[in-house]
Amino acid sequence: MNCPRVLFGVSHHVLCALLLLLMMPSVQAANDPNRASDLRYMMILGDVGEGERDQIRRVVLAMEDALNDIDEVRAQVEGLSWVAAAEVQFNWPDELTIRVHPERAIAYWNESAFINKEGIAFQSRFHAGIDLPHLYGPEDQVDEVMRRYLEIRRALPDFLIEMVEVRARGAVAFELRAGWQVLLGSNDVSERLQRSVVVISRLERMGVDPTNTRIDARYTDGVAINGPIPTTEVLLTTHQNSIEGNKL
Repeated sequence: MNCPRVLFGVSHHVLCALLLLLMMPSVQAANDPNRASDLRYMMILGDVGEGERDQIRRVVLAMEDALNDIDEVRAQVEGLSWVAAAEVQFNWPDELTIRVHPERAIAYWNESAFINKEGIAFQSRFHAGIDLPHLYGPEDQVDEVMRRYLEIRRALPDFLIEMVEVRARGAVAFELRAGWQVLLGSNDVSERLQRSVVVISRLERMGVDPTNTRIDARYTDGVAINGPIPTTEVLLTTHQNSIEGNKL
């Protein structure tokens, strides 16, 4: 910077120092990623739709003067229930970039929420309508419901789960997408689940219609089946027809 040697009796060293002090706020604004006082553009990145983007824009623009604090901007965006995490950056001179990581729902929770893979419930009007299992239970027992859901899924890997319900006293019931309905009760749930898996396998081999069949495993050493079960005569006839067919 070229400074005159003397101006109104002020040496060039003092004048240069004053000019540098005046320039410092502009230099700091250029180098400080936390400043957004001159925001003119906003970029919202991530796997989100226009509805989600619009909600984020409204949340951010409502902050007005607080836009200078990108930590606060991030906190406000992450305060949206359907946002798992967000990254915020101010690109000098006038652009704010927000990268959004939305929650990934693995199931519906009760009537108006969702659950992510960590077992955390969250609200979102943007996930509605997607094809997911329904989990039901007391609001303070999300972890227990999630544990039972995963246990049932491991026990029946070839089936899609439609619904799992855990009641306040621990009674468990579930329904498979194929139609099987199973009552496990609250005692020896894991043992009863394994017993139900065996029964479902046998009923399938018998050709039982799952859409009209309920398996009640709330017994010490057996199950009750509520639904149409083929008679011995039908089973023998079916078996005989199968043998005759194999001879052809």
